[in-house]
Amino acid sequence: MATLKFLLHSKKSNASIYCYLSEGRGKFYQRKTRETINPENWNPKKGQPKNITSGTEKTLKENETLKQRLSEIESFILEQYRNRTETEIINGEWLEEIITAYYSGGRKLQQLDYLDNYLEYYKTEVLPFRKHRGKRITEATKKKQKTIINKIQEFTKSLNKRLKVSDYDVSVSNKFEQFLENQGIAKGTIGRYIKYPKTIISHAKTLNIEINNNLSEIKGYTTETPTIFITEAELQEIQKLTFLKPELETTKDWLIIGFYTGQRASDLFKMNTKMFLSIDNEVFINLNQQKTKNGVLIPLHNEVKKVLDKRNGNFPPTFSDNIESAKTIFNKHLRVVAKQANINRLEFGKKWDDETKRNIYGKYPLCEIISSHVCRRSFATHNYIKVPTPIIMAITGHKTEKEFLNYIGRDFNDLSKEMLSYWKQLDKDKGDDSQIKNAN
Repeated sequence: MATLKFLLHSKKSNASIYCYLSEGRGKFYQRKTRETINPENWNPKKGQPKNITSGTEKTLKENETLKQRLSEIESFILEQYRNRTETEIINGEWLEEIITAYYSGGRKLQQLDYLDNYLEYYKTEVLPFRKHRGKRITEATKKKQKTIINKIQEFTKSLNKRLKVSDYDVSVSNKFEQFLENQGIAKGTIGRYIKYPKTIISHAKTLNIEINNNLSEIKGYTTETPTIFITEAELQEIQKLTFLKPELETTKDWLIIGFYTGQRASDLFKMNTKMFLSIDNEVFINLNQQKTKNGVLIPLHNEVKKVLDKRNGNFPPTFSDNIESAKTIFNKHLRVVAKQANINRLEFGKKWDDETKRNIYGKYPLCEIISSHVCRRSFATHNYIKVPTPIIMAITGHKTEKEFLNYIGRDFNDLSKEMLSYWKQLDKDKGDDSQIKNAN
């Protein structure tokens, strides 16, 4: 049976009080508490403050408070010792942890029962090492989860009460969703955000932290995604124009390259001649997509070759070394280019509203809502049906056909309709062959 007492190692007026834990048979450990006392007021035999009967009211009160605190420390340590697990090693480090736990409100794992503590722990101790399918998650995924953790922390502070990890359920998730809506975050983004806490909190089970039974009932959602694209005819209208301003001519050229390579702006603006790869006397662009880390091999379309030839074999200059800045500048110029080419058919999309400080969805002229993402989506839409879907997906980097069809605004019902059209065309071709044979 373990015993515990307190002692001093100094004769200074403000001596630290040490805790001495003994398990018997030479197993004893000591660590310093945060309490101090004047040795003159200490009873070394009893290991506690003397019973002072005279002195100032402040001195008497402090003496009684110290006695009470040492009694609480003793009870706390012995309780932790009695409730220790089989895997716990009792030593000086263990005693140090327990003393720290007394002053901080509980042992580390007990403190992690609270959502705010757990989120901080997850951010620093778990997220940097998380894996998915045997590989470390990407920096982009880590950044996304940190953003969501920060949002949850903002949300919990607004509740004016401290939540435990086990408190996070569907009801709390609904309040979190409302909190995000009040911040003006787009519905589609919210739909993605509210499912991430489930992933983050579920990990708490590995630490034996209780989670809510209905956590799995929390579901994310998607909203109608604008499928904005330009047709090859519209691109040709833009190609006919020659812009006196170099930045607009550069924008036109990047649009052409984007239309025929199908890449995100983050990959489009990284393209350079060092990525060229010659296979069977044909030139390909060999790049690794930044977002997915997928390697893609893109054949050089004749229209892309024309742009490169115009620029002495080089890609157009980028608008900035910073990709996000380059995208912003490109988008601004792209709307000017599209407007001058009269690309103004109405399309469903989103447009920033300065008054509400959020994107408003509705029908707008295409030239007002066109952006860099039109390159990849136009490539996918333009080649759909003309080129086998797996070949398009090899360029765009989509993993599944369902994901690809959703991206271009199609579904499997559309495939059934395409099948019907295909059969009708076959029947028509058979009919034409029959007429030719009869004529002969």
